Amino acid sequence: MTSTFRWTRRGWLRGLAAGMAGASGWARGAEADASADAGTGTVVVLTSYAEELSVRYQALFERLHPGARVEILWRQSADALAYLRRSRGEVDVYWAPAPGNFTALAAEGRFAALQAIRQDGPALAHAVAGQPIDDPQGRYAAFELAGYGIAYHPAAVQRLGRPAPTDWADLAHPAYAGQIQIPIPGRIGFAPVLIEALLQGPGWEAGWALLAALGANADFGAASDASPGPDQVVSGARAARLTIDFFANQAIAGGAPLAFVYPRRTAYNPAQIGVLADAPHPALAQAFAALCLSEPGQTLLLHPDVRRLPVRPGLYAAHPELPARPFAPGNLAYDGGLTRERGGLVAALFDLALVQRHGEQAALWAALHRAEAARSGTGALREARALLSAPPVSQAQQADPALRQRFAWPERRPGQDEPAPDPARGVLLAHWAAERDARLQAVRQILAREPAAGLA
Repeated sequence: MTSTFRWTRRGWLRGLAAGMAGASGWARGAEADASADAGTGTVVVLTSYAEELSVRYQALFERLHPGARVEILWRQSADALAYLRRSRGEVDVYWAPAPGNFTALAAEGRFAALQAIRQDGPALAHAVAGQPIDDPQGRYAAFELAGYGIAYHPAAVQRLGRPAPTDWADLAHPAYAGQIQIPIPGRIGFAPVLIEALLQGPGWEAGWALLAALGANADFGAASDASPGPDQVVSGARAARLTIDFFANQAIAGGAPLAFVYPRRTAYNPAQIGVLADAPHPALAQAFAALCLSEPGQTLLLHPDVRRLPVRPGLYAAHPELPARPFAPGNLAYDGGLTRERGGLVAALFDLALVQRHGEQAALWAALHRAEAARSGTGALREARALLSAPPVSQAQQADPALRQRFAWPERRPGQDEPAPDPARGVLLAHWAAERDARLQAVRQILAREPAAGLA
């Protein structure tokens, strides 16, 4: 669904007023449920959220809990995990878009039971398309969702003679050659989830075929969301980018002439919140988590300076203008655990299959498009397309736990040296590269016999 929703202050205030109508009673109930002293003291919250979001929850909590104070500790995800592992009794609440950290900390017994799930559980979503987004044992809960999709420059797309894209495959059209940006999963933090959306939706083989066609149209070297320098999609020098909704919404709010669309089957990745088992201020910690998951807390996500997707389905019913519908039937059951298991392997394969020798592959795809336009459907051209679309390893190979572990990203710990390269990895990569090169050579030989392909 295309993002035409305007995150207006008037609409947000109207929603917040409705959510706050019973907020005072909700706050009193949350305090009583947590403990008698929940309204005083300091709650220490560890988060990676920017001030645009965190300070609003800080202010709302302190308003609803006179005499209470929120202390924000900011750490990036990898640093936060290391910090929590070496500290005890210092942090009350962990609150971040880092599902892997929550899974690891829960396995280590670091979270207390989250009382807000008992209090507000029926009003909260606990899964997207049947895939859990919080802890089945109630130790942490989803707080908001990040959706993945396509940011595009409408005028640039129009210049290409194409309609506005609505799904991933629209960007595989030959008109988009050199006109789309795709984040590289080994370099950009949010990219592994995005790439997995394209793999998990259609399945391994069809997903790689889609990635290959999109990669042929990609400009992997252009500046993007996470890169310094001028934004080439905002300027219209490039037509589209695969990205996360937050970056696109932020740019649009700043006046960028962009639109954003959620493909029909895309990933929605949760941010989560949990109370530490050794929290020094457990009552306040439970009250802060309860606020974040309450209706007023979730409505705050719609603030025009925040622009996040809530996990209370009722807010989508109350705001039909919201462009995302994460809890609608037919959505992708995105598996974050699978992404974490094979993320390093997929990143290595992405680089080998799509980034290396990219110029040659783009030229072969362009030649194939020309030949198909002249006489589509021949067996030779179908063979060429199949070779260009082939996954770098089979479905069975990628499912091998030992292979996934060999390519797993090492856990980052501050001050720790990078691990020594694994020679076996190099051997595998060289073997897969040789197979890729053989496929490209076979495609070149096929297309050389097709005059319309235009190969020398």
